[in-house]
Amino acid sequence: MIYVIPFQELVGETGGTLFNFAYTPYNIFLSISTIGVPLAVSKFVSKYNSLGDYQTGMRMFKSGMVLMMVTGIVAFLTMFLSAGWLAGVIITSEDASKVTTADVVLVMRTVSIALIIIPAMSIVRGFFQGYQSMGPTAISQVVEQIIRILFLLASAFVVVKILGGKL
Repeated sequence: MIYVIPFQELVGETGGTLFNFAYTPYNIFLSISTIGVPLAVSKFVSKYNSLGDYQTGMRMFKSGMVLMMVTGIVAFLTMFLSAGWLAGVIITSEDASKVTTADVVLVMRTVSIALIIIPAMSIVRGFFQGYQSMGPTAISQVVEQIIRILFLLASAFVVVKILGGKL
């Protein structure tokens, strides 16, 4: 949460509002797109590994990967294509004086791109957890958060300070 301080300083209240408008639907779509499959894959891989049936565990992983790629793409398309409608629903008359629908749509569409990648990454974590290997999961979560924060701060800096974007 420490990144919020420099982020808020860079983008101000309006930028923070835009971020919050996009982040809430993103989290909902992310939750729907993963639908507990990584945990199921972890349990099945663990079960079949304990039985010595490594091939079935690998098939479960591959099936889960396909499912996560499909749900990730569906979630991306849904959020991307419905961003205009979502923005209209989310923005209240009080918020309309601070942000425009077009700004909220742009931020939602930009954030939605992550929905293509994150579900597939989660299935890999589930696979390693099925092997009782928590190291890759821990490392990937830390790296993911660091990259997310660096990308957020760097892109906000470039847009506001270098390109002269106004919020």
